[in-house]
Amino acid sequence: MIERMLCALLGHKYVVARVFNPGARQVGCTRCNRKWAMHDGTKSFVDWDGEFEKMYRMFGQWEKTHE
Repeated sequence: MIERMLCALLGHKYVVARVFNPGARQVGCTRCNRKWAMHDGTKSFVDWDGEFEKMYRMFGQWEKTHE
């Protein structure tokens, strides 16, 4: 709860969690543990959900070590 408030006030501490290809990656916040999908081609940055994970697993871009 406090972490989310800090992120709302100070901003997130972004880190790249996974790189799927040169233009797509999963980004996370080390403070509040939220995750987002980031895609350079469409300039999108949206909340990570199960659909993204399913899609990357289906296309074989999910590393086996992250299961």
